[in-house]
Amino acid sequence: MAVNFGSNFENWFASKDNYNKALNGQSVPEFNFMQVDIKTLPAEKKGGAYKIDVLNIANSRISNYDANNNGKMELNEYINEQKAIYQKMFDEQVDMSIPGMQDTFAQTFNNCDTNRDGSIDEKEMAAVFAYMDAAGNDGTMDGKISYESAFGTNWGHEDMPGVLKMYQKFIFGE
Repeated sequence: MAVNFGSNFENWFASKDNYNKALNGQSVPEFNFMQVDIKTLPAEKKGGAYKIDVLNIANSRISNYDANNNGKMELNEYINEQKAIYQKMFDEQVDMSIPGMQDTFAQTFNNCDTNRDGSIDEKEMAAVFAYMDAAGNDGTMDGKISYESAFGTNWGHEDMPGVLKMYQKFIFGE
């Protein structure tokens, strides 16, 4: 089921500046998370630096929306996060009265909740950011997430939990 999140997405993307951001792989400033340019680090330090910084952005994102202060993101907190991101990016509120909107958010949330405990923890959120980072059109895990990968990912895809588990294993060795 295709869901229209709002009219401004099409207007945002129709803008020549914004289209060029997406087309040229420009990164989304608030999604960039590496504290250092990973390309300048010796090979033996890259993995550790990446793990620390992707966990930092995951924890930051969770803590910004963690209304019950349990260190995890439940569905209602996730929806609030997604609505806030959409509002910031498109200067428009998500229309939750659109049929299927709540289900779309729930399906996406469930796919990111890879251990099926009803919440997204720091490792699950870190895998989300790492996936967006790797899915960019430059194909590198450098902590810079492109507009294309941020907005072009099908989080509701049935294989997404397995993909995110793979990223968790890659980052955390679990």
